[in-house]
Amino acid sequence: MYSNFKEQAIEYVRQAVQEDNAGNYAKAFPLYMNALEYFKTHLKYEKNPKIRDAITQKFTEYLRRAEEIRAALDEGTTPGSGGNSSVDAAVATRPKSKPKDGGGNDGEDQEQSKLRAGLNSAIIREKPNVKWNDVAGLESAKQALQEAVILPVKFPQFFT
Repeated sequence: MYSNFKEQAIEYVRQAVQEDNAGNYAKAFPLYMNALEYFKTHLKYEKNPKIRDAITQKFTEYLRRAEEIRAALDEGTTPGSGGNSSVDAAVATRPKSKPKDGGGNDGEDQEQSKLRAGLNSAIIREKPNVKWNDVAGLESAKQALQEAVILPVKFPQFFT
């Protein structure tokens, strides 16, 4: 059922962007707001973190655009007059593309740098001087490793 919220939100966004591009900002604003409500409801039920992040990113992008339109409409006359040239000029001069967030990516960069540092410390840069006979016991583990890794490297013609 929650996928209906996302589909409905996407439909409202399509209509809003179409009205926005046509210059009908008074019609685009309520469509953006309806889309944001549906996205908010969908986010309550979405479990996948990647999808949640993507929807949250789009949500903030559409929210910023709706705020820009509302500010331009407030500066001009009533929202019912979609053909007001001062409102059209005010909204058209504002960027429609999403701005670069400097603060939001810093947390991800720190997290990724910690992850990279941890992985770099785990990577073996020199060949260890350990032979099969040096490892005591674990015969079944050694046999499984031999079959899964070493034999396919030595004899690739048997494993293709």
